[in-house]
Amino acid sequence: MSKLTEKPFEYLRTKEGNKPFPDETVKNWYVSRAYVLNAFREKELAFGPDSNEHLHAVVVGDSPLMLAVVRQLALSAHFINFVEHDINGNLACKNRTVITVVSQMEANQILGLLEKEEYLCNLLKYCKHTVFGTVRNQDSYIDIELEVVKEEPHGDNLLRITEKDVTDFVKSQQHPEKIYEIDTRKALCASSAYDLGDTINNVPYEGFFLADRYSLALNKFQYRLLEKKNSGLTLVQSKWKTNLSAVKEGLSNIFSSDCFETRRREVNLIIKDKENAYDGWKRTNLALSLSEHCRWLVEKLIMGYRPMNLQERLEYESCFGSARKAYLKKLKNNSADPVHIDICSFKELRRIDPDNMKYDSFIMLAIPWILEKIEAEDEKRKD
Repeated sequence: MSKLTEKPFEYLRTKEGNKPFPDETVKNWYVSRAYVLNAFREKELAFGPDSNEHLHAVVVGDSPLMLAVVRQLALSAHFINFVEHDINGNLACKNRTVITVVSQMEANQILGLLEKEEYLCNLLKYCKHTVFGTVRNQDSYIDIELEVVKEEPHGDNLLRITEKDVTDFVKSQQHPEKIYEIDTRKALCASSAYDLGDTINNVPYEGFFLADRYSLALNKFQYRLLEKKNSGLTLVQSKWKTNLSAVKEGLSNIFSSDCFETRRREVNLIIKDKENAYDGWKRTNLALSLSEHCRWLVEKLIMGYRPMNLQERLEYESCFGSARKAYLKKLKNNSADPVHIDICSFKELRRIDPDNMKYDSFIMLAIPWILEKIEAEDEKRKD
């Protein structure tokens, strides 16, 4: 698979009216993505599974660029030590990522901006957030917490971001034009996991966070799918021009693969001397899978999806077999108001849709093979 750069953000359109977003908005998405991922990499940001620490990012300002940074932090800042429920099954939500926005706007004004489709969209309806001292969604199961303050907090372990930091980062790039394109190879590798079909679907429900359950699927993925020569396949497909759901599904693979390096740093924290590195991935698969579900549901809320309401759940429960699948597909593909059954807590997901948990588990186990392949290609290109 040769290096492949694409410009996928241009294909994202509004839910209402199916209109493209302004050029400035799209550019801000690219810039904020490049800045945040670089910041995570430079700081070697990672937490061990037993860590009681969390990321606290402070975004100073509320310009369109800084709100795009808030969006990107929410998409990327998901860590293995988040605890959704305690051992007794009680909601705990320990170690949430906290994103603080410093703004001098009135509460309704800043909330209105954050809830715009190009920023956090539906996320604020479901995540815990505090605006000038007023707390909403206190018992949210989501691993992202937002707060808006007028006075900037100070501390030793804050990730502080100003507009100057971001613009200076862009100016420092030898080829700044490359910020506005994305290497989609990791995303393509991740998307190919869904081509495994029954190899994953046939994994039994009992113990499906045990790595050995996926040995056949991993062998097929590693030695057949990853070894395929690039035959002109791209992440951006022709149907993206007319199918907004397809665009969002493709972007989901980008947002997921953007976290692969963070996942590896976290696993490396617990690898013991002389231990096979892959054993660390095996031992943390449950925590990684939970974190990936948290990341995915935040992404879906930002992309404009919402959970099923009571009426939709009743209708879903009244369907059987293929009718159920058709109903879920209809809800998901409603571009004006997309709905997804899996927007729920990890605990609830195991009850309502365990099949999809297998894909989270598999993708986490496949990360080292994907990164090894991409990095080997890059090294070969240097020679």
